Amino acid sequence: MAASGEPRRRGDSELTARRVVEAAAAEFIERGYDGAVISDIARRAGVTPGAIYPRWPHKSDLMAAAVDHLLEQLLPERRLQDMGIAELTAPEILQLWAASLLTSDSVRDVLNQVFGSARSNAAIQQRLQRFLDEQADQMRALVEGAADEGSLDAEHDAASVTLMIQATG
Repeated sequence: MAASGEPRRRGDSELTARRVVEAAAAEFIERGYDGAVISDIARRAGVTPGAIYPRWPHKSDLMAAAVDHLLEQLLPERRLQDMGIAELTAPEILQLWAASLLTSDSVRDVLNQVFGSARSNAAIQQRLQRFLDEQADQMRALVEGAADEGSLDAEHDAASVTLMIQATG
């Protein structure tokens, strides 16, 4: 029952789960996997540790969910929407993407943490591989769009350009 005497709704538990995952993601970024502590995550999410364990019985389960959450936000399509530039042409998007490589942002910090954790955690390795594959697919679509618009030199194939972009940031 909720505090008002009404039964809890599914939306409440989904909202709580999202808060927990976001808190776990923040702890993961700030402290890394080894430094993140369930009680700190719970405090940050505004719940008790007991509210976390039924859904994520182990710290590794929660960290895997946090990594999924973080990586989803880093996919090109999501970043373009968040940046408000999804409606630009492919060449304009690629120019802005290249310019963003010159500035520091939290994306690199997140990826550094994820890559570091993936060295010793098979679940994180799998999630990272899925992310990299999806990132490459989305980036390839942008590169192919630029090629279709005549903004890519014909001697460069989309796969090579995509790999170069993905490797640099």
